[in-house]
This record gives sequence, structure tokens and C-alpha cells, in this order.
Amino acid sequence: MTSDGTGSKAGGLRRLAVLTPEPGRSERVRARCRRQLEQSRRLESTGQVAEFAWRVLAPVVVGAFCVFYVAVLVATTLRLEGLFD
Repeated sequence: MTSDGTGSKAGGLRRLAVLTPEPGRSERVRARCRRQLEQSRRLESTGQVAEFAWRVLAPVVVGAFCVFYVAVLVATTLRLEGLFD
């Protein structure tokens, strides 16, 4: 690059206006961001409850059903053998 190219770019940058955010608009953006953060926190807590249900309660329910099934199977077998009457 030549020194002419850099000088013209720097001069162009100096002519640009400095942008400052509007106070009302920046507050609206901050409020919207806070709402989204709060909503994502609520969803995370709901997700933790659902994760707990799938990781803990689902195996407990399946295990209880299996125990019940085996108990009914043993009772039926004993009844057919005549030992349970």
C-alpha cells in the first residue's frame, strides 16, 4: 500500500460522525435483554425439573412396574400350583 491510500482512509474516518445511542432506545434494548435473560433462566429451571423427572422418576416408575409384574407372576404361579389357596 502507498502512503496516499492510508492517508485518504484516515481522513475519511475522521469525517465520520461519532454515534451516540439515544437514551430512550438504549433503555428499551436493555429492558428487552433483561426480559430475555429472565425468560431463559425460567426455561433452564423448567428444564432442570424435566431432566430430574427423566433421570430419576422414569426409572423408578419402570422398576416399580417390573416388581409388580414379577409379584403377580409369582402369585399366579403359586395359585396354579395350589400352594396359595
